[in-house]
Amino acid sequence: MDGHPTRLSMDCPRCHHDDVIEIDHTLPDGTEVNFFWCHNCEEKWWNRDGVDLDVSQVLEIVRQSRS
Repeated sequence: MDGHPTRLSMDCPRCHHDDVIEIDHTLPDGTEVNFFWCHNCEEKWWNRDGVDLDVSQVLEIVRQSRS
């Protein structure tokens, strides 16, 4: 482990509900990320290698790959 926090379950970080969908996605530069969406409270979040990402970080990776 590299010292970054890892989400150990599929529970929502906001409401702690376990009805969460996960979508694995490869960004244009080859970065593999996971998108999560909670059916209960509609919280959405991104993760890469066990580290949560802000949507702005995901968009920046995409933007840089198109430069």
